[in-house]
Amino acid sequence: MPTTFTIKQVPDALADRLRRRAEDNRRSLQRELLLILEDAAALRVSEPPAPAWLPAPEHRSARTRSRKDARLSLEELWQRARKLGSTSPSESAAIIRRDRDARRR
Repeated sequence: MPTTFTIKQVPDALADRLRRRAEDNRRSLQRELLLILEDAAALRVSEPPAPAWLPAPEHRSARTRSRKDARLSLEELWQRARKLGSTSPSESAAIIRRDRDARRR
């Protein structure tokens, strides 16, 4: 069964650096701390790389660096989907229209 550790009196500067490190690695603070402990204990096999669709920290714009602005707008999401080759087939629209029209009869 996992054990819970508590570290008290962590200096603010250190806590901020750890939070930034976790964000730069696209991990939660909890996961980042666990990986640091595993590295220190030499138990970690390897951490899988971040998904390719996530922008690398150095390539993110200043707007997307804060947690509040980390979400994509609908336009940005649509552009990213189009860039990856996604299309919007009319088949689903036709199914929805057919179902809607059937309910109106």
